[in-house]
Amino acid sequence: MPGAYAERVTGLYLHVPFCSALCPYCDFAVVVGRADLHARYLDALVAEAEAEAEAAGWSEPIDTVFIGGGTPSLVDADLLARTLEKLRGIFAIDAGAEITIEANPESVDEASLRVLHEAGVNRVSVGAQSFRPGVLRTLGRTHTVTDIARAATAARAAHLANLSLDLIYGAPGETLEDWEGSLRAAIDLGVEHLSCYALTVEERTAFGKAVARGTMLEPDQDALAERYELAIELLGATGFEHYELSNWAKPRRESRHNLVYWTQGNYLGLGLGAHSHRDGHRWWNTRSINRYLDGRIRDGDEKLDEQQRAEEWVHLRLRLVDGLDTAEAERRLGRSLADAVEELRVEGLAHTQQERLKLTVRGMLLENEVALRLLDRNLSGNVRAEPAGSGQEQPGRRSRQA
Repeated sequence: MPGAYAERVTGLYLHVPFCSALCPYCDFAVVVGRADLHARYLDALVAEAEAEAEAAGWSEPIDTVFIGGGTPSLVDADLLARTLEKLRGIFAIDAGAEITIEANPESVDEASLRVLHEAGVNRVSVGAQSFRPGVLRTLGRTHTVTDIARAATAARAAHLANLSLDLIYGAPGETLEDWEGSLRAAIDLGVEHLSCYALTVEERTAFGKAVARGTMLEPDQDALAERYELAIELLGATGFEHYELSNWAKPRRESRHNLVYWTQGNYLGLGLGAHSHRDGHRWWNTRSINRYLDGRIRDGDEKLDEQQRAEEWVHLRLRLVDGLDTAEAERRLGRSLADAVEELRVEGLAHTQQERLKLTVRGMLLENEVALRLLDRNLSGNVRAEPAGSGQEQPGRRSRQA
């Protein structure tokens, strides 16, 4: 069971914020251009790692490493490889750790991926977003459909056997046929993992500002639901297991790193805007590149009490298709859920199977409402899957790629 596994491991997240352009939907901590800062930034990241290891220990084995962004593949592969080597001297990175790097299709080739593979990277997450040229233009992407196939071919040639693609649905002008075509193209590439995110319009982004001006409409919720149901149908029919609301994988190819987030595991985030969690204590870094390089790293923290932790556990477990153990949920919350569970079952939002509560497809579309119903009150500001504003994978958010 994924949850039981993730709760006993520790993840390491490295945020590499550099991008060649800023996509109109991106609200992550990114820096456009500034190749001159690559080496200095990674030195600062290693210095942060040394300080964290000294101050807080982090002596336990690191089972997952995720190099995210931003576009890490913009940075010279040798420089990234040397950074990983330095981190191995600071942390006990397990020999069998899942080590993922995010990449944009146009910024990787076989040679760079071979260097990364030799440095221990064994999983690549490619920000494809769409296989329709018009949709890619709308999303501000700088790659072509051909670039996606080339990136996949390069990964295989570099002996990377675990390949994931990110896709976004609901872009302005996208049709249901466009979305189906993207899904089928991704399936045809033979990837091991797919993340399918509904377009989320964030206030600070170009899309958010366009919506505020009235020059762009918010994504239509019925259309998003239609696309989501199509993804469930097509991917389920082609050997993918739906294991989290927005994620599908071939058997035993789930993202081990992201399961750490979804099951309240411990993780250390290094770099601009990165978030960390240890036993209910969260902290996060500045989004200012100047502050970060000057060593003014920490931007805030919070400590969740037991009630908040319990509510968050319920909220996150509902995102996992495997559902939650109702007896465990009642123990954590300190009250019976029998009436709420029965109401959800009668309304077709959830079903029970061997003492586990699992969402139906309709329930998945209304997951937040189901969580509120189970918790029998409004979620507090601290009860969330992950503090906003990081470049890390955040349960329920759109693509990580910037």
